[in-house]
This record gives sequence, structure tokens and C-alpha cells, in this order.
Amino acid sequence: MKKTKLTLVLLCAAMVFISCNKEKNNSEKNTSAAPQQQKTKAEKKETISSVILYDGTPLYLENDEGKMVYADEALLGDTIRIYMDKNTIEQKEAIRLLSSGKEENFNFIHVSYYNKDYWTRDIFITNDASVTPALITATTIIYNSADGTAATSKKFEEGSIVAVNEASKTTDSDLDIDFVEVTCYNAAAFGNKVWVKSEAVSSNKADILALQTLKKLEGIENPDAAVIDQLSYSLDNLPVSSFVAEKIIAAGL
Repeated sequence: MKKTKLTLVLLCAAMVFISCNKEKNNSEKNTSAAPQQQKTKAEKKETISSVILYDGTPLYLENDEGKMVYADEALLGDTIRIYMDKNTIEQKEAIRLLSSGKEENFNFIHVSYYNKDYWTRDIFITNDASVTPALITATTIIYNSADGTAATSKKFEEGSIVAVNEASKTTDSDLDIDFVEVTCYNAAAFGNKVWVKSEAVSSNKADILALQTLKKLEGIENPDAAVIDQLSYSLDNLPVSSFVAEKIIAAGL
């Protein structure tokens, strides 16, 4: 157990390094806009946990005109924090400014990501502190409710990352099927809550972290050799599923 915890810590540290480099690259690419610098809050605010539902979720900063300008992005399955203001989510209507000059008005949520302040759109995140990242371990049918007769024609593919509410586990006693509620992206505010068979959902942090790491590496050109060595060692020692292990081998790590 100690070895697993150490491996997770090393892998998380490497991911932070990758994220910092990626943020630096993004800031260099977005010099056309002049967003305000992130500020450390002098006054500590309450936050709740949130899960990223969309891969490449854009994170924004406000410029001097109060418009939202792209600053960074977060991966599907990342955990962030939502700022609260008097027990209410801190949010605002604002204009998103694109590099093309196009402006659109959206609702934005105030979040903390790697201890830095950003704003992001409510369609990309959860607002339920009871949900955590989870992995779909096998292609599985989506249900509208925890009822064996509520099956839809839609499915989650093996390897999909969602947010799961572990406390929601329940059984359809008539058909003897165990269900759990998950939240996924569907372009609606704070995601879409659906049900799947609980046997097809895993909260294995090692699996999720490994898949996120592989995804982050895909977006890095000429990654640091020392970081790659550390990632390779950490991934080799993680208790991942066979599905994720195959992904790691395919990536050459």
C-alpha cells in the first residue's frame, strides 16, 4: 500500500510539471489578449469539489474589460474546486472573447485549478460535491433511472471517464441489478445524470490518473526526458486494470 501511495504521489508530481509547462506554452500562444494576472485570494473562500466532464475544458481569465479570455485547459476527469459565496456557487454572466474577435455571452463559474483562479463554463463541470471521477470498465448500457426496464439505446464505451456518486448505489430487486448514478457531459449546465450497472464503474484512482497522464503527454511536444523516465517508472508500478495497462504499452511507456 505504501508503494502504491508513493507511486501515485510521484505520478501526480510529474503531471503538475507537465501542466505547468503546458500553461506556459498556452500563455505564450495567447499573447493577442491581455487577461488579468491570476491573483492569490487574500481572503480564504469556501469551495466545493467538482469534476471536469469535458476533455480540454477551457479555463478563462478576465481581461481589463471584464471579458473572458482563454488561459488554459483541464482534462476530462480532473478534479477542481468551485468557489462559494454565501453557500451559493460563485458565477456570473460574461462575454467570452475569441482570438478572432468574436464575442459571445455565457454563464461562467469561478474555480480554482492547481491553486490558481480561473473561470469556466457551467456545461463542462459538476456542481455536486458528492461525485468523484470514475472509469467505465466495460461497454455498458445507459439507463434513465435505477430500473432494469429503463434502458436506453445509448452506451458508454470502455475507458470513458465520468463522475460517480458512490452513495447512490441501489438495487433493482425485481431484476437483481445493482445500479449507480453517474454524471456525464451533454452540453447542459453541470452535466447529465444517468444510471449504469455498478459493476461497470470503477473509482480506481490509478486507472484514471494513468489515462489522464497519457492524454497530457499527447499534447506535449518534445517532453522532458527526465519526466518521461519518471512517468514510465510510476506507470509501471501502478495497480491499473488490464485495459489501461494495454494503453500504457501502446504509448511506449
